[in-house]
Amino acid sequence: MNQRFHFYFSVFVTSLALGMYMYFIPIFAQKFGATFLDLGIIGTVWALAMTVTPIFIGYFSDRINPAWIYVSSLILNAFATAILVMSRSVADIMILRFIGGVGIEAFWVAAEIMVTELVPMDLRVREMGRYGIATVLGTLIGPLIGGIVIVNFGYNSLFIISTVVIGFSIAQALVCVVRGYKRAETMASHDFAGDMRILRRLLPLYLMIVCYGVIWGLITTIFPGYANSMGISAALIGFLFSAFGVARIFSYATAHRFSRGGRMRTLLYVSLIIFVGMVTVAIFPIFTAFLVGIALIGVGVGVFFPVTIDTLSRFFPSNRAGTAVASYETAINVGETVGPYLAGIVTAMTTVSDTFLVMSIFGILMALFAVNGPRSNKFHSC
Repeated sequence: MNQRFHFYFSVFVTSLALGMYMYFIPIFAQKFGATFLDLGIIGTVWALAMTVTPIFIGYFSDRINPAWIYVSSLILNAFATAILVMSRSVADIMILRFIGGVGIEAFWVAAEIMVTELVPMDLRVREMGRYGIATVLGTLIGPLIGGIVIVNFGYNSLFIISTVVIGFSIAQALVCVVRGYKRAETMASHDFAGDMRILRRLLPLYLMIVCYGVIWGLITTIFPGYANSMGISAALIGFLFSAFGVARIFSYATAHRFSRGGRMRTLLYVSLIIFVGMVTVAIFPIFTAFLVGIALIGVGVGVFFPVTIDTLSRFFPSNRAGTAVASYETAINVGETVGPYLAGIVTAMTTVSDTFLVMSIFGILMALFAVNGPRSNKFHSC
């Protein structure tokens, strides 16, 4: 338990630093004249980096201690945050966000792999929920701090402060996490044919995760610019994402209770909740409606993440946690790559409000894939 506490504290501190500036990148880009199409491309570049990263992280984490991969990801995040100070144009931000995408995805994948290895399978939903709480607490407090820093000191100060906070997490992880980390399972040998059989069996689940990634990409890359264009201040946008975080914390803390009624049934319900949240944001472009819509989406996200990770991990051998987590992250990042770019194109032809309405269809697709998802809940050797 003490080992997990140190690990979750490190996750919290890193998430705090990333949350301080991550949601403000679209607004930062608008200072250089970025259009909504530009914001979509920035999000796509970021997500493209995140799409290719899990493959390598999953491969190496099944062979070496993922705690060292975790620390390396923190170092990369510190670098990716610091160099944002060098941004002078929209093109600069696009290039630098690719580096940031690699860093943050390596952090997420390594951390999720460590969670799956720290506890038995029957406790993974609960423990993923606790990991999610540590993550969201950081991204809950981070935007509030970030908004205040931007208003009073500017973006460069924000990037520097965030880098220092990540540096603290690096030191804490080296002292308290790496030294005591011991993986529970033996290292895995590569079984490409077996992996492909599992992936084919889980195709509806992966397609649902891709659709979820589309919506997640829209919320993190387009929504801040949407709210800003409606006259909502950076401080209030930070508040909206903090409300998003509160909703996710509630769901993370209770996801293991919801999943008892059946994992795919739970995913069906949360898909519909996400759909309603998207429609609310699209139809009523005012602060109050944004608050309600983003909270509904947060509730859905908070249940979706731990339940899908747990479901996937049950179809892979216990010593292939890296492969299971990497496959989840790859699927979600495919959606995050496509979503912002698609949203940017739709917005160029219509309005940003109509874009959110059109993109809400991915919530319905999630529900349809949930209906056709796998019903078995354990690994079968092939």
